[in-house]
Amino acid sequence: MNLNTIPLVIDGNFFHVAAWFFIYCFLGWLWESAYRSYIHHRPINSGFLVGPYIPIYGFGALLYIGLLHFTTRPVELFFLGGLLACSLEFITSWLLEKIFHARWWDYSERFGNINGRVCVTGYLAFGAFAVLLPIVHRLIGVLVANIASPWLEIGVMAALLIVLGDTTTTVAGLFKFNKVLSRYQKNLSHHLSFIQRRTLRNFPNFNSIKYPEALHLLNEFYLSINRKLKDHQLAPNKTKPSKKA
Repeated sequence: MNLNTIPLVIDGNFFHVAAWFFIYCFLGWLWESAYRSYIHHRPINSGFLVGPYIPIYGFGALLYIGLLHFTTRPVELFFLGGLLACSLEFITSWLLEKIFHARWWDYSERFGNINGRVCVTGYLAFGAFAVLLPIVHRLIGVLVANIASPWLEIGVMAALLIVLGDTTTTVAGLFKFNKVLSRYQKNLSHHLSFIQRRTLRNFPNFNSIKYPEALHLLNEFYLSINRKLKDHQLAPNKTKPSKKA
């Protein structure tokens, strides 16, 4: 494989690299949302942010693309790609916990996990993705290279503004979450913002480090509401008997 003849590696063009990043963010969101929706038997809009993109997949893909500068051998891509992705996932989990005092995922019950942040299953999946990346990225590289200027620049800047706005709103909502949990623990007040409700709905393993009991009670409260709504929707319609003239 001659990497100089196909747009596979980072070429120094900011807009090309940024476009790759956003495309992989979207593809990662598609994959994870479909997988988690299947596992939990209900539609789930996966991802830390509200929009259809998961930045960790974009960063992971760029790490893989950087790896292509050194090797394209499937076995090396598998082992090194799995190691890079698991390292990224571990660091992301640790940072989220330190910043927000909460955990979005927990693999403690899975085989070969490290502190519940990464596991063998994830390593195997990430390794497989790394092996497939040269095939997928060849298509994406050609697609991005064929987008005419200034449309590529406009698209990248628009995506950047959307993701930055989404990140700002989400982070602000999550910083307030501990205050909400603290109030709930004291007086059972349960008013949550959209961001906070979305986090509870889409991350079944979300756990607060500071206020686990309050979070558990909140989850039970919203689960009971959802059960009541579901029971109401499934209940047969009762029609009043018509009065005879």
